[in-house]
Amino acid sequence: MSAFGDEVAALRQARGETVKEICRQAGIPQSRLSELERGVRIPTAGQIEKLEKYFGVTAGGLADLADAA
Repeated sequence: MSAFGDEVAALRQARGETVKEICRQAGIPQSRLSELERGVRIPTAGQIEKLEKYFGVTAGGLADLADAA
């Protein structure tokens, strides 16, 4: 996993939500979020923004982790 994927997975698990639930509400394809969590794909700026908004993370918080990969 990547630092970004690890953090997204931790945020999701802390909320007790499934990948499917988050994807439906955040507007990200389920397969894409799964790939992001596993570090298989690099997130786009739009995906980062949607996830930051969904999780209530400070703007740029997840982006910094994605840039570190």
